Amino acid sequence: MKKFLYFKILSIIVMVALTFAVNSRCPRSSGEVSGESDEMRGVWVSTVFGIDFPSAEGLSAAQLKSELDAIVQNAADMGFNAIFFQVRPACDAMYKSDIFPWSKYLTGRQGAEPPDGFDPLEYIIERAHEKKIALHAWINPFRVSSDEAESAALAENNPALSDGFSVECGGKLYLNPGLPEVRDLVVSGVSEILERYDADGIHMDDYFYPSGEFDDSEAFAKYGDGKNIEDWRRENVDALVSAIYDTVKAKKPSAKFGISPAGVWANRSSNPLGSDTKGGNESYYAASADSRGWVKKGIVDYIAPQIYWNIGFELADYATLCDWWSDVTDGTAAELYIGMAAYKAAQESDESSAWYGERGVEEIKAQIERNRAEPRIDGEIMFTYHSLIDSPALREMLTAEYGE
Repeated sequence: MKKFLYFKILSIIVMVALTFAVNSRCPRSSGEVSGESDEMRGVWVSTVFGIDFPSAEGLSAAQLKSELDAIVQNAADMGFNAIFFQVRPACDAMYKSDIFPWSKYLTGRQGAEPPDGFDPLEYIIERAHEKKIALHAWINPFRVSSDEAESAALAENNPALSDGFSVECGGKLYLNPGLPEVRDLVVSGVSEILERYDADGIHMDDYFYPSGEFDDSEAFAKYGDGKNIEDWRRENVDALVSAIYDTVKAKKPSAKFGISPAGVWANRSSNPLGSDTKGGNESYYAASADSRGWVKKGIVDYIAPQIYWNIGFELADYATLCDWWSDVTDGTAAELYIGMAAYKAAQESDESSAWYGERGVEEIKAQIERNRAEPRIDGEIMFTYHSLIDSPALREMLTAEYGE
């Protein structure tokens, strides 16, 4: 009897150990395709202005495929398990859409079809999945143009040209978040992506309401219902976030929806719930983006604050903000990924800076180590891809940190 109990207990221990081993290899963040670890190791691939892709407007299909092949292969070689690919940089599309025109950053002219019917999103999803890398479709919800020249060159079928849909601010055009029709448009775009493509998630960055004189007075008069305009704007963004979350869960329950807001929600001097910081773009006020509230309300699967400062930075210390966001997500279902400033380590030229030369690479390494020491942090996302390629030292360090 004792011998039987011994083997019974031993078998239970073995089963538990095997279960733990299997679960530790199943990424919580990016579906079944993303690598061997549950640690998010993501990289942003920016298409606005051709930052990371494409290298020039109007490339051939073969050239576009070659560049995407290199992006995926380099990401795999460095040990990344997720790519956040910008598919809608400015009310346009890096994929075949019935809602948004083809992006000028792809073809050189908004609305012009790419050569040979090439679809960048379809292609990079296939290549990423071959390498067991998750592919998240990254959209900018409200930006329409970055200057007056772009505003004048919108494609005839751009939905921003619908009556009242866009607002000029600082020489740029933005969709008006205060209009239910605009929010429906953005949600429809998300639905289209998930219906047509095998994306592992939908991702949004930190651009919501622009700072400056944004004239949404007509929409506020119609829909404000006596509210304070700042509260009303935040409610509009909340409504969009909630609707996208519901759409993602309805269209593809396994897909993740998350947002990368500014690293500072609010300074404590502005809001008692804020972080012990003195700088940064306070997204709660400057962008009408209640990123803390999205986590608490359970309408994002993850939050990825852009903490683009070094450990010990007086105005906005990396460690202080990591602790604050860890506290925000504690007790919620939301995962926490830290948006990290790889671009600073690759480009900083000020010799007195904490990011200069080798110090920048060591800073990123120290931040990764700190992330791993905090149980509530589930990984990080690096901004941006070309910064890693431009810095052999940074690339070598990441390969060592992320290598299996």
